[in-house]
Amino acid sequence: MWIDAMLWQRITANKRWGLALLFWLVGCAPAMPLIPTRMSVAVLPTLPAAVTATVTATYIPSPTATATATPSPTPTATPIPTNTPIPDPIPAYRIRDQIVTPFLETPPRAVACAGSGAVFRSQFYSDYGGRRYYTAYLPPCYGQQGRAYPVLYLFHGSVQTDSHWVELGLPQLMDAGIQSGAYPPFIVIMPFNDTVGNNTSGGDRSVEGITLNALIPFIDAHYCTWAAPQGRSLGGISRGGYWALMIAFRQPHLFASVSGHSSHLRLETDKAEYNPLATYAEADLSRLRIWLDWGEKDFLYFGQKTLHESLLAAGIAHDARLHEGRHNTAYWLAHLQEYLDWHATAWPPMPILYPACGQE
Repeated sequence: MWIDAMLWQRITANKRWGLALLFWLVGCAPAMPLIPTRMSVAVLPTLPAAVTATVTATYIPSPTATATATPSPTPTATPIPTNTPIPDPIPAYRIRDQIVTPFLETPPRAVACAGSGAVFRSQFYSDYGGRRYYTAYLPPCYGQQGRAYPVLYLFHGSVQTDSHWVELGLPQLMDAGIQSGAYPPFIVIMPFNDTVGNNTSGGDRSVEGITLNALIPFIDAHYCTWAAPQGRSLGGISRGGYWALMIAFRQPHLFASVSGHSSHLRLETDKAEYNPLATYAEADLSRLRIWLDWGEKDFLYFGQKTLHESLLAAGIAHDARLHEGRHNTAYWLAHLQEYLDWHATAWPPMPILYPACGQE
């Protein structure tokens, strides 16, 4: 079977998902399950020899043509209907280097394959908190490939809004990563947590409740998402990092990955039943990918260090990075690509390996 050079390069660069894609393409060997993210493979199983099918050709004579003097009518071509939606026009989110994110009442059905992904703001409703807002990034070709996309939920810091990640340059990095083949296409949802993010603890009447009971169900209902734990991840900066870790540690069965960047981790931040500095000890985090990073001069340094050391002592696998820097925008700008690189590795490298939209 012929495979073009770019596809072969992506297959060999990512052996785990490349192996799965080769089996899918060849189609003559028995189906094998995808290798889990953190499972090391000692020996690959021996594949049975391919079965060669013998086909006996049967000749079927063509019917004898009967001449007629009546000319045949000229056939009229009938257009073949297609279910592929036409990309919706979405205004640019940057005007003269200023971020002016367009507001859309309803999510777009599709995004053009050429050019950049779509960035826009929209809304959802929560029983606690009422009308809520979020900013979204949809990758190029969204809605045109018949696939359900993974979703990364990202929370902003305590004094920022849902534009925080856009201001750090997330759309540009996503576009570049997808166009180069370094990232698989995935959706990014960035909710606005307003005062609820700073003034509540866990439970239904908090960011945790809004996220689990309203935001995620809304996104799964209105977008073509991979609505399963392996297709869903969380991350956040500062206070948003605390919320990401808190929600994922309390509900690890709902997510593939969680990342906390300069997370607001202090024992006095919250009581033990919600605080990641305590909940890690009772949660089953064995299947959850965990990332922590912080600056060596971050005023929240000791909370990050404490959680890292606690996870080590408990034998819980995780990635931890200590960098130069402080608790500020310069630090997050310097490491945003690192965050996205890490999250992107949780998912297959090509949309053809995603579930079909509506069948995940």
